[in-house]
Amino acid sequence: MFKKLNEKMECLFGFGGILFAGILVVIAAFLTPGYTPVTNSVSSLVLGDARSLFSIGFVVGGALGIPFYIYLEKTLVGINDTIRRIATGASIFTCVCIALVGIGYNEKYYNLYLSFHGFVAFVSFFGSVLYIGLFSYLMIRDEKSTFKKYQSIFGFSIVGTWIVFIFLIYPLIEWLLTVLIMLWILSTSLEIILR
Repeated sequence: MFKKLNEKMECLFGFGGILFAGILVVIAAFLTPGYTPVTNSVSSLVLGDARSLFSIGFVVGGALGIPFYIYLEKTLVGINDTIRRIATGASIFTCVCIALVGIGYNEKYYNLYLSFHGFVAFVSFFGSVLYIGLFSYLMIRDEKSTFKKYQSIFGFSIVGTWIVFIFLIYPLIEWLLTVLIMLWILSTSLEIILR
């Protein structure tokens, strides 16, 4: 059993990293006085009392996601090389941006920080939706049936949620999108680990 887990260590990184990030973000939300996901965005936690937990969660989650996506790409070799490479490139770049979301601010350069944070947060969301959509397409086209069809449907529902979010830009939908992205990563990595 340990040998099999050792062969899938990258998936354990992805699973553990996103689980760790999710737990710290939720704790940061609970520890921030007056915070509510109905009126406050996920990113506003970086300005709250528990901003260190938020920052650590995003840095660790982003960094540990990179080996997972490289492993995920290998499981989908031979389906559509162009889309697979785009999905992998987008996922790695997105993981870097997710880690950068966790960078704290300096009051002296607050406006510059807001511009930087806004950019990396947008890329994190857009990039996540892009690579999840592309990987979901590859999963559904996989003739070996490596992944269950529900995984692809789940991925496409995240793309739909993103479209709704773009038109409404509402904090609660942003939270829903964040949770769905995390659940997709958890379920995909878990499916590979248990396979």
